[in-house]
Amino acid sequence: MFITSSLLILSFLTFKFLSDYIKQIRTGDPNETNLTYWMFSYDFKSPNEDWVPEDKNFLQKKRTRNTLIFILYLNAFCIFLLLNSFAAHMLNFIVDQRFVYPV
Repeated sequence: MFITSSLLILSFLTFKFLSDYIKQIRTGDPNETNLTYWMFSYDFKSPNEDWVPEDKNFLQKKRTRNTLIFILYLNAFCIFLLLNSFAAHMLNFIVDQRFVYPV
């Protein structure tokens, strides 16, 4: 249970750091805001109907940001699994204590 607790705390801190870092970096996309930090760059609809190739530097920034967002999603999934494991450990601990109702 100690390992699960420490991994859960580490995952929460990593999630907070990643979300703050993703909010801080900017690729130059006009659709980016602090509310849409969790969205991939291809989730935004382009205002241009004609396809225009983008600058290689801009594409590299978008790929880097998308990689960080993917890591953020993986971290959120790990937090979900760790929370379930922590709850199972706590319930197991409660049941093993031979809890007796006070009369």
